[in-house]
Amino acid sequence: MTHLLGQLKRWRATERLIRVAWGGARCAAVVGVVLALACAIDWLADRYLGSETWRAVLKRTWVFAPGPAPTAEERWFTDHMRLAHGFHVPAAAVIDDTPMWMRVGMTGGQIGLALGLIYLLLVRPWRRTPPVDELASLAEKAIPAFGHRLVTAVQLNRPTARTQGMSKLLIAEVTREAGELAARHNLLKLVDYKRLLFAALVAVPVLLGWAGYALAKPELTAVLLKRQMLQNVEIPRTIQLQNVSQEVWPTGAEVELRYKVTGTYDSAATGRVRVEPDGQPEESYDLVYDSDVEGEPGAAYFVTKLPASSLDFSFTARLGHGRTRQSGRVRFEGPPQLTNDSDAITAEQWLPKFLGTQPNGAPFVRKNDGSTRGEINDALPMSQIVVEARFNKPIKQARLIPILRDGVREKDFAGAFQEPQNLSDDRKSAVWLFPTTDKMIAYRVELTDDRGFVNAVPIRRNVRMLDDKPPVVTFMPESTRHPDPEDYDGRPDAKVAHEWGDRMPLSEGGRIMVIYHARSEQGISKVNIAYRVIPKGVAPDAYPKELQDIQHPRQDPENKLFSRLTLKPITADLKTVKAYVPDLGLFEKSWYMLSKQDRFRVNIELYPFPSPAPGTEPAGLEAGGRYMFEIDGLLKKIPKEGGGFEIAKLEVGDTVQLFVEVFDKNPTPNRAPGYTKEARRKIVVTGEEAVQAIKMRDEQNRRLQDKLRDLATDQANVFRLPTPPKDEKKPKDEKK
Repeated sequence: MTHLLGQLKRWRATERLIRVAWGGARCAAVVGVVLALACAIDWLADRYLGSETWRAVLKRTWVFAPGPAPTAEERWFTDHMRLAHGFHVPAAAVIDDTPMWMRVGMTGGQIGLALGLIYLLLVRPWRRTPPVDELASLAEKAIPAFGHRLVTAVQLNRPTARTQGMSKLLIAEVTREAGELAARHNLLKLVDYKRLLFAALVAVPVLLGWAGYALAKPELTAVLLKRQMLQNVEIPRTIQLQNVSQEVWPTGAEVELRYKVTGTYDSAATGRVRVEPDGQPEESYDLVYDSDVEGEPGAAYFVTKLPASSLDFSFTARLGHGRTRQSGRVRFEGPPQLTNDSDAITAEQWLPKFLGTQPNGAPFVRKNDGSTRGEINDALPMSQIVVEARFNKPIKQARLIPILRDGVREKDFAGAFQEPQNLSDDRKSAVWLFPTTDKMIAYRVELTDDRGFVNAVPIRRNVRMLDDKPPVVTFMPESTRHPDPEDYDGRPDAKVAHEWGDRMPLSEGGRIMVIYHARSEQGISKVNIAYRVIPKGVAPDAYPKELQDIQHPRQDPENKLFSRLTLKPITADLKTVKAYVPDLGLFEKSWYMLSKQDRFRVNIELYPFPSPAPGTEPAGLEAGGRYMFEIDGLLKKIPKEGGGFEIAKLEVGDTVQLFVEVFDKNPTPNRAPGYTKEARRKIVVTGEEAVQAIKMRDEQNRRLQDKLRDLATDQANVFRLPTPPKDEKKPKDEKK
C-alpha cells in the first residue's frame, strides 16, 4: 500500500509542477508584453509630448492638455512665502515628459494585471490539482486491469474509512492485488507533458525579445525599467541642453535666453523655445546657434531674444532630439521697496529723559495708531524716533532723511542721522534713530540695491509734533465730603449735601479751599498759587498804568501785582493712606481720626500721580492736590493820591483772587505755565454772614433733596399697577 500511495502522490506533485510551469509561462508572456508596451508608451510620450505639433493636438483634449502657467498672484504668494516665512517651493515639475499620473497608472495596472494572472494561472490551478482519489480513478480508466481495486484500496485504507461490517480479510486481499498491479505499472507515464512544450513556446519568444533588446541597448533598457518602477530617472538623449540664461532682468528690458548644447547637434539646426508668461498663453520662438563654448570642444551656445517685457515667465527649449528636463525661469526685478507686509515700516517714540526712565534705565516707549505704518503722532520735543523697515531684497544703501517745514515749503534736514543705526545681516531690514525738532513734519527713506536700482516709489511717512501747549489745569468744586467712601459723610449719595461748587463763604481769618487737577504730556514739575487782593472801594484806574494792564498772572512774571505761593510735592504710601480721590484732592485716609476743625487744616499740596503701568508709562503726567489757602495775614496795596502804595491788612469786603499756575518738566528756559481757566474769587465776609450763608445753602439743599425724593416717588408710581378695590359687603336685603 505504501508503494501505491507513493506513486499517486508523485503523480499529483508532477501534475502541480506542470500546471505551475504552464501558468507561469503564460503569466510571464503577458506581463512581458504589457511591460514592453508600457515602456514603448513611456518612451514615445517622453519624446513627442513636448513638441509643438503634439502640444497643439493635446491642447484640444482635457486629459493631456498642459496646465495653465501660474498667475502673477500665485507667483507673488510663492515669493512672499519664501521671503517672509522661509518656505521653499519644491523643484519645478518635469515638463515635456510622460505625466506622472500616466506612469503611476501604467505601473499600477501592471501590478494589478500580474496579481490577477498569478491568481488565475498559478494559484487557482495549484489549488485545483486533482486529489489522489481522482488520480486513482484516472489510472483505472487508463489501465483496465485495475478494475475498481485501486480506488477501493485507497479509500478503505484511510484511517477515517468506515469499514464496520466489512471483512478485514477481503479489504486486505483487495489492497494486496492493487499493490501488485501498481508495482507492474509506472503511473507517471500517464502524465501529459505536452503543456511544458506549450509553455516554452509561449514564454521563450517574449524572453528572447527582452534579452535581445537589453543586449542591444542596455542603458535605455535599464532606464525604462526603472521608470516603470516610478524612479525619477531621465531617458538618455543624443543632444543635451543646459540652461545658462540670466535669471533676473531689469523690468522692461529685452531678454536673451541662452543654452549650452552638447552631443550630436547640428549648428545649422533651429530649435524652439516655449515661453509661458505668468497667467498668459504660451508663445514660441526660434533657438539658433550663437557661438562655440570657449574651452569646451563639442559645446556651443544657442540663443533666442525676446521682446521687452515686465511679466515674469517660465520657458523650455527643444533642439532635435534634445530638450530641457526642467523649465527655466526669468524674473523681472523692480527697484528696492518695502515688503508687502502691513507692518513693513514701523516707528516708535522714545520719550524724553526729563519724563524719567524705565526701571532698567531705558527710555519709555510710546506707540500710536500709525506706528505700524511708520507714522508718529503727537511727538514730544526732545524725544527720539526709532524707525524700523523691512525690504523686499538685500539693500546696499539705506538712507533716512528727516523733513522740516521751512515757511510754506519744506526742506531736508541734512543731519548725522541719515545712515541706519543697525542693518541686519541679510541686509533686508534697517533701524534708524533720530531726534525730533519743533519743525519736523515727515521723513523719507531712500534705498539702493546691489544692482544699483533705487526705489522709484517714494517711501515717506508723516511726523506730527505735539502742539506745545502749557499744562491743562482745572479747579475742582469745593466740597466738604469725607474722602473715605465707607464713612457716613463719604457715601456717594452724600455728594450733593457736601458739594459747594465755588460758593463756600470766606469769613475773616478763614481759608479758601483750592482743589485742582493738572495734566500735561510733558509732565508736571511745579505748581504755584498766584493770588492778589483787590481792595474794597478802590477804582481800577487809581493804580498806575503799568498795573492796570495786569489782569492775569501770566502778565506779571515779576510779581508786581500777584504773589506766588509754591506748593510742595509729596509722596504717599498708598497702602497706608489708601487711594487718591481726585475730585477731593485727598487720600481716603487723609481725615482718619481727625476732628472736623482739624480736617480743614489738612493740605495735599502737590501729589504727582504714579504711573498706571510703571514699565511702559512715565509717572507724573498728572497731578492734583488740595490746599487750604489761609487769608489771615494777607496784605493789600492801596494806591495813594500822591503816588506810591499804602500797605494795609485784609478787611471785610475785600476780594481775594487766585489762580493755580502749573509748569511742565520740559527743561527749556522760559517755558509758559498753564493756568486755571478762570480765577477763584472770594469776598471776605463776617462770621455771622458766613454762618447765615451756610444755613441758606443747607436749606436749599434740603428743599432740593425733598423735590428729588418726590420726583423719584412719582416716577416709581407710573410703572406700578393699580390695586383693585376690595369688594364691599352687601346688605342682607341685596343678597336676597
